[in-house]
Amino acid sequence: MKISDHKRAVLLENLEKILDYLDEIFLFIAPDTKILYANATYSRFMGIPRDKVVGRFLRDVEPHSRMIDVLESGRPVFQDYSYVESVDMEVVGNAFPVYNGDEMIGVMAIFRPISVYSTPISPAPLREAEGDKQDPFAQLIGESRKLRNVIRIARKVAQTDTTVLLRGETGVGKELFARAIHQASPFSDGPFVALNMASIPESLLESELFGYEPGAFTGAKSEGKAGLIESAQGGTLFLDEMGEISPMLQTKLLRVLQERTVTRVGGTRTRNVRFRLITATNRDLERLVEHGQFRPDLYYRINVIPIHLPPLQERGKDMILLAERFKEALEVKRKERKAFSRRVLEIFQTYSWPGNVRELESCVEYMMTLSEGRLMDVQHLPPAIGSATAVEREDREGMEADLPSTLNLQEAVEHVERKWIRRALAQAQSRSEAIRLLGISRKAFYSKLKKYGLS
Repeated sequence: MKISDHKRAVLLENLEKILDYLDEIFLFIAPDTKILYANATYSRFMGIPRDKVVGRFLRDVEPHSRMIDVLESGRPVFQDYSYVESVDMEVVGNAFPVYNGDEMIGVMAIFRPISVYSTPISPAPLREAEGDKQDPFAQLIGESRKLRNVIRIARKVAQTDTTVLLRGETGVGKELFARAIHQASPFSDGPFVALNMASIPESLLESELFGYEPGAFTGAKSEGKAGLIESAQGGTLFLDEMGEISPMLQTKLLRVLQERTVTRVGGTRTRNVRFRLITATNRDLERLVEHGQFRPDLYYRINVIPIHLPPLQERGKDMILLAERFKEALEVKRKERKAFSRRVLEIFQTYSWPGNVRELESCVEYMMTLSEGRLMDVQHLPPAIGSATAVEREDREGMEADLPSTLNLQEAVEHVERKWIRRALAQAQSRSEAIRLLGISRKAFYSKLKKYGLS
């Protein structure tokens, strides 16, 4: 039914009142992050009069807001779980760019505090151990703001039965986070069952996940076998590398999540299952959905609470704390004490760590094994890291040395920018990795490629 011009005018006149009646916070920012509108619900939840926030710049109020990420990338986020540092509040909601033709005129967000969204389930009975129950998140080493924020979110989510999607690069510690959430949850008395979806051939993955009945296929056990979904009964099922699952298994898994029953391969009997689901991926699931490689209904089932784990490169001095912890563990095991040189610690903080925490742990073990004496110095670094840091140093020195003296400031900036982008493209295995190395948004990256004629 087509709405009349008069009704449309009345609706627009009353739009602000309508927004004030929403249970969700509604916020709109301009391309320069200036806050143009906040509804009354904002003041109710945040405890800040809206006339105190409208007109201010979001980058000053909340510099790490997901709205700013959407503004830079041009890509919306849905059911995004994040922490509002300025008011110490976890929120979940949607943010998306607003266009006038081809021009982005701002970003709109609708969100609620997580305390309103999530309803904790009854906690498991307390178990007395030696003293107080150990904090499951204590094993997650680091003091960076990004890691603390992620842990704060994970602690909150752990108290519910909500499905969690851990997102992050390879080696950031997704399984450690999953185990910590399980151990801090009402499901901690049950098993923690983990499966890497990319580590098992597809022909075997179905029977491993769903189990099979006697005689289901050649080589099957005569008594049949329960799958990992059944094995997770009363506990947590952790499925890593979710982006690698085939369309056929996506359909079967979706049915399990919708009906909370599982049917073994070769059988017809359904079995009731109850478990907490945590999934993880380093893939761009949204792009897979766009290209028809991942079911959108399954995506929305697993993407209830997405938690983005920061790469090691973005965690400041955490790599020093982690390196020391890895070293101490090896010292206890091998009954020998060693120390990192100051130069090695400097390299740890400047190296890009494409393999993240896993690469750092391997690096420390390499140095502990091959170094002689008590001091671990630059010559004891793994060859790949030593070579990479040498190339980075040569690049920096070369950029400074070959700057023509006739360049003005803008030309000098463009000269260095072009070299850094070329270097990132040469070093990275993909454009996504190059974007991460450069620390810029995807939109800015492709804009600069076009500007400098790079491919």
